[in-house]
Amino acid sequence: MNALKGLPVRQAEIASKKFVVGFDGFIDTIARPVRQAASQDAPAEFFETIREFGEYLVSCAEKSCSIELKVEAKQLGGNLPLFSRGAGKLGLDVTCIGMLGEDGAIDRTFQEMPCRLYSFAPAGQSTNLEFRDGKVFLAPDIALPGFPWELVLGATGGKAAEVFRNADLTALLNWSELAFAQELWEAAYEEAFAGEPCDKSRFAFFDLCDCSRKTQDEIEAVLRLIGRFAKQRTAILSVNENEAHVISSRVLDGSREPASIAKLLRARYGIDEVLIHTIRESFLATCRGTTLHPTLFVEQPKLSTGAGDHFNAAFCFGTVMGFSDGDRILFANRYANFYISQGYSPSLQEVVHHTVSKSYGLE
Repeated sequence: MNALKGLPVRQAEIASKKFVVGFDGFIDTIARPVRQAASQDAPAEFFETIREFGEYLVSCAEKSCSIELKVEAKQLGGNLPLFSRGAGKLGLDVTCIGMLGEDGAIDRTFQEMPCRLYSFAPAGQSTNLEFRDGKVFLAPDIALPGFPWELVLGATGGKAAEVFRNADLTALLNWSELAFAQELWEAAYEEAFAGEPCDKSRFAFFDLCDCSRKTQDEIEAVLRLIGRFAKQRTAILSVNENEAHVISSRVLDGSREPASIAKLLRARYGIDEVLIHTIRESFLATCRGTTLHPTLFVEQPKLSTGAGDHFNAAFCFGTVMGFSDGDRILFANRYANFYISQGYSPSLQEVVHHTVSKSYGLE
């Protein structure tokens, strides 16, 4: 991966790249569901896969059940904090506008983030059930105490539009889990981008998250909005396999093939780039064609919550640093692999050293 070799002498350039990220923020309780309680003779056994856990729940239909949880951590969560922490650890200049604490004060859970932080609402609370093959998020609805964009303006001292306008990359995340996200994304576009000169050297990155609860009309509306962003910036949509299938079944032709879905999204909505990542491989469709790379699957993950956010953060890093399409996907895979296997967000130096020392067939 030649793109990594020149990075140590590009630190000043990396630090000059400005990201602005909105708009969520959660405090996560990370837990593993217990299948067999610990005894004097044996440790607790956990549900290893989502399927195993689901089958147990189905077996309890019309009977009720009780699930013991082994709480492993209470930590920052949500797409904005996890994405931003990864991007900040890579050395980028990151500004976050999100749900990070009461009355504009930053909750101590988020103070570890190497970012500039603005809070317009209290953090949400979620429980994340970890399994070997994925995770299940449990979170309540979030209600805001006022009009979303007005709260954002208040939190940023009226500078929100300027911050978005001046960013090299704008990342709007977690549309599906925030009832007010469409309104807020629309306002960000109208206040910061509409009527401005087109600058395709800058980027707008979108992660809808699990949109299975959204209607056809809602999905159609957000995709058309992303197409409007594409008139001002290079617009990038990132989805996982489940999200791609939901979108295809609701607003496209029902295709299950990632390459076909990506091509249709670009053509129908004018989105510049579509990234689809699965547990087996990652696809990137751009005007230059479609790039595919196998995913680095981790058999025994230390932490899977946030893996997609770290993948996206590293992909965006490669984007603003001018990596090729193939190297953007490869670097995103390397960074996510480190996070999943080691259980924390690495610095750029750590992931470069890890990549080279493990070889991975790159050298």
